[in-house]
Amino acid sequence: MLRTLILAALLLALGAGSAPARDSGGTPVAFVAVKKASQLVGVDLTTKRIVRRIPVPKGPTTVAATGDARYLLVTSPPARSVTLVDSFTGRVVKRFAGFGRPLDVAVEGQHAFATDARWNFLVIINLDVTSVAYRVVVPRRPQNVAVGDVALVTHSPPNPYLTVVELGAPGPLRPSWRPRLAVPAVRGANDITEQPDSAYAYVTGRRSGGVAGIDWGRGGVPRWWRKVGVLVEHVAFDGFHGRRVWASDSARGQVLALSSETGRVLRRLRGCPGAGPIAFGGQAWIVASCRDANALAIWDTRTWKRTLVPVGGRPHGVAVAVVP
Repeated sequence: MLRTLILAALLLALGAGSAPARDSGGTPVAFVAVKKASQLVGVDLTTKRIVRRIPVPKGPTTVAATGDARYLLVTSPPARSVTLVDSFTGRVVKRFAGFGRPLDVAVEGQHAFATDARWNFLVIINLDVTSVAYRVVVPRRPQNVAVGDVALVTHSPPNPYLTVVELGAPGPLRPSWRPRLAVPAVRGANDITEQPDSAYAYVTGRRSGGVAGIDWGRGGVPRWWRKVGVLVEHVAFDGFHGRRVWASDSARGQVLALSSETGRVLRRLRGCPGAGPIAFGGQAWIVASCRDANALAIWDTRTWKRTLVPVGGRPHGVAVAVVP
């Protein structure tokens, strides 16, 4: 929740357009991982223009921003590494090597959490000292991770469970995993997002076209399950709104807003072929990568007008930072 509040404060003055962005000393920039170019491409949300092209290791996939919206973590499965990038300067700060196949990364406080699907680890990086702090052994084929009070890890088939990693709060980070904390996901889980300061999480079902709201604090009890599309793979909780979850349907090229309480579809945003991961530019913009259009889609939440910005071949993960 603190991360959301910090980013909200940074973006609040930027929602009215490009002039307030410059007056406030920062510009909201969506950074998308472009696999074919092995680049992190930055798109100014106010002007819809590309302002950064940052070379990163081969095949970048997932992007996550730190709480202060300055640093970015990028996974590169073919290069077996995770890269820390300074969004202000476009400089690569450090490349963390030694992974088998890093698939996903999330940030909470001063730690980044990356799944390693080859070695069956949840790798925890201390960003203060830019070094690996822990490698927690988890069940086979970890895929995506969401972090709040605990770390929740999804797994590739045939494992239908979520793994809950206790982080030792309050006090120093002391991660641990116990088999009894593995909870069944509804029809198996693909992507996952947590609702801050709660025991609620939201998962997409593998090729089921559905999204589920679950209570991990009660052993993964489903709160609701809804089929909302054809191939719904990615999900993100909207911390700026507080009662919405967004999911993407790559088959239909749509991004959908759902009620976090019931799963009811509130809005469908069309025109993003191969819709992928989703990010938020405060309350002013919704962004998503459009794999089949080789573009980034930006929707203005005041008018719901969509802009497609070509970024290069096979874009995937996206995160928003505030750049001077």
